[in-house]
Amino acid sequence: MPHLLNQEHKTTQELLDAVVNGTPDLIYAKDLDGHYLLINRQAAMWYGKPAEEILGQDDSDLFPDEMVQVLREHDHLIMASRTTSTQQEQVLDRLGRPWTFLSTKGPLFDRNGKVSGIYSISRDITEQVQAQELLLTNQEQLSALANELSLAEEKERRRVAAELHDEIGQNLALAKLKLSDCRQDFKLPAAAVQTVRDVEQLLERTIQEVRSLTFQISPPLLYEVGLEAALDWLAEQFQAKHKLQVTVRSDLACRLNDELGGTLYHVARELLVNVVKHAEAGKVSITIRQGAGHLDLAVVDDGKGFPAQAEGDRGMSGFGLFNIRQRVQHLGGQLELRSGTGGTGVTVRVPLPGADQNNTGSSR
Repeated sequence: MPHLLNQEHKTTQELLDAVVNGTPDLIYAKDLDGHYLLINRQAAMWYGKPAEEILGQDDSDLFPDEMVQVLREHDHLIMASRTTSTQQEQVLDRLGRPWTFLSTKGPLFDRNGKVSGIYSISRDITEQVQAQELLLTNQEQLSALANELSLAEEKERRRVAAELHDEIGQNLALAKLKLSDCRQDFKLPAAAVQTVRDVEQLLERTIQEVRSLTFQISPPLLYEVGLEAALDWLAEQFQAKHKLQVTVRSDLACRLNDELGGTLYHVARELLVNVVKHAEAGKVSITIRQGAGHLDLAVVDDGKGFPAQAEGDRGMSGFGLFNIRQRVQHLGGQLELRSGTGGTGVTVRVPLPGADQNNTGSSR
């Protein structure tokens, strides 16, 4: 029987050794004075010494002086707490290179329940942390790029709108005037007069379309009066062109800067375009609510709605919504979408920067 027990003990020890040395984690145990009682193969390889040499040594034999003090203080905290904890830690190796570990550490107890040392199981997460840091850096760069792109886009809109108004619009108006003079000053056949009149009417419609397009691209009202006036004009345009009843309500009590006002205007316009294309709605409400440090823009329609899994059917998960999300996120805001059989609502919440509180809004 003793022979069997010894054999069983030997087998258990061999299994334990296999597990401890087979894991990719770094495992060690120290006594109260910081001398290594146990160290697995992976940890010994990381320390750069055979395990037999490390046993009996302390951290001063393995780490730079500045790391020894940090490690000893941490060990003492673990032993004093008498509890196990898991946390991320950075350690310099023997060559001074930084490594990041996710370490689980806890106290060792003797037979009397007194703390006799400390154990540690550490997993190398250096590459994951570096990847996360790189991802964060890339996200910050993308956010900055999106911000610059948005500002450039808005600047380009204003330039294109000015070109449409000053060059194309005026040239069309001049062409219409010359045709009118030609019709009045020259004796033209009746058929030619009618043709000239038809061309004049075509030019007039084109002038109105250019004027409407100019306002939609970059409405002067937005920068001269404010967001509410621009949304009122936008609502009138959609009602006249698409027979869509659009109401605008606002409790805005400040004048927004050009970037924020321009972003919210174009978000509202893109959502209205989406309603016309997909919702089959008769009514839409645009609501602006000013909160403590934030501003909410909500666009709600009474259309057919769509199930969450079919967002793509209405284009809301495509480029349109992506574009809106990017516009809002670069301002530090967020977007919420709700939809059902009774319609769809999109709410955009953005931080409200310091604004001119002397300008008051209106409620519609």
